[in-house]
Amino acid sequence: MKELMESAGRLDAFLRRIRREIHSNPELSGEEKETAALIVRELEACGGFKIRRNVAGYGVIAELEGGKPGAVIALRADTDALPVAEETGLEFSSRNPGKMHACGHDLHTAMLLGAAKLLVERRPELKGTVRFLFQPAEEDPALGGSKAMIEAGALDGVSAIFGMHVWPEFPSGVFAIRPGEMMAAADHFAVVIKGKSAHGAQPHLGNDALLAGCQFVQAVQTVVSRNVDPFDAAVITVGEFSSGTTYNVLAEECRMEGTVRTYSPEVRDLVHERMKEVLAGICLALGCTGELINISSHPAVINDKTLTEHCLHAAEGIFGKENVLVPDRPTSISEDFSWYGRKVPSVFGFIGASKQGQPAWPLHSCHLSPDEDVMVKGAAMYAAFALGI
Repeated sequence: MKELMESAGRLDAFLRRIRREIHSNPELSGEEKETAALIVRELEACGGFKIRRNVAGYGVIAELEGGKPGAVIALRADTDALPVAEETGLEFSSRNPGKMHACGHDLHTAMLLGAAKLLVERRPELKGTVRFLFQPAEEDPALGGSKAMIEAGALDGVSAIFGMHVWPEFPSGVFAIRPGEMMAAADHFAVVIKGKSAHGAQPHLGNDALLAGCQFVQAVQTVVSRNVDPFDAAVITVGEFSSGTTYNVLAEECRMEGTVRTYSPEVRDLVHERMKEVLAGICLALGCTGELINISSHPAVINDKTLTEHCLHAAEGIFGKENVLVPDRPTSISEDFSWYGRKVPSVFGFIGASKQGQPAWPLHSCHLSPDEDVMVKGAAMYAAFALGI
C-alpha cells in the first residue's frame, strides 16, 4: 500500500491538470463529447487499453487485461455537468455559461484516469481484467446513463463494480462507507388534476382543481407520518406547483411535480400506492379527476457486505484507520450507480472533500469547489480495489 500511495502522490499535478481542464469545459448530460475525447486521449497516452467510444451516447469503456488470470472488475466514474451558473471565482471556472461541474464529476473522472495510470504500471501483478466505465448522463434520469451503459454491455462478465463520490459533508481526508443501504431510491413524480372551470363568485358551478391540488400537497404528507413505520424512512416533497389563469376563475387544471425518497422496496411500493389512493380520494370528494405519473426513478444504492469489508480494509491503508467512517445511516440523496448493483455485486463510497477553514458548500451548489487534495487518495482507492489490496 505504501508503494501504491507513493506512485499516486506523483500523479498530483496530472490529476489537477485533468480536473481543471474538465471543470473549465463542463458538458451537460448527453453532450459530453469533448469530455469523452479527453478521456480517450489520456487512455491512449497510457497505452495497453482496449477502448470503446460513444457508448450510451458519449460514454467510454476501457479494458486493461492483467498479467495474471482472474475476474473482471469494473470501476466507474460519471462525466456530466449540471445546468448551474458557476460562482466559485476559480481561475479555471466554467467557460460555458449556465453549465458547471457542481457535483464533483470532474474530480471523479480525473481520479479514475489516475487509477488507469497506476494500474498500467502494475499490469504484470494485476489479476484478471479491469473495466473502466466513464459514464455519461448521471444527472439526467430521463437519459439514464447507467442503465444505457448496462444495455450496451458494460457489465457483461463483470464480477464486481466499485464507485465513489466526493462528499462535502465530510472533511477532506475522510472515507465513508457502510454495508447495506448507502443512498436512497429517488422517484420523480408528476400529478395532473382536472376539474371544471367556473366564475370565482360561483364556485358551486365548477370543480376547483387548485383546491384539490392544495389538499393533495397537505394530505400526501400523512402517507409518511401515518403509513410508514417510524423506524423506516421516507420523504415526499412537492417542489413545483402550477394552477389557474386569473384571480377570479376556478382553476380547471392543476399540475405539480415532486420527489419521493425511500430505502426499502417495500416502503417504496407502499408510498406509491398510498399516494395514488390519497389523490383518488381527494378528487372524488371535490368532483375532479387525477393522475399520478412516475416520470423517472433510481433504486436505492445497496452496498454488498463482502465488498464493503474489502473497501474498508483498502481505505484504512490509504486514508488511515482513524479517517475511515462507517455512517450509522444512509443519505437521502440518490445515485444512478444503483442500477449497476441490480445486476452485479456493487459497493459505493464517499470521499470527504471539504477543506478546513473553507465553506462546506453542498453538492449542486454554484459555489461548490471540492478540495483537489483528495484526488491522490481517490485514484489510489480505485486502484486498490482493482488490485484486491
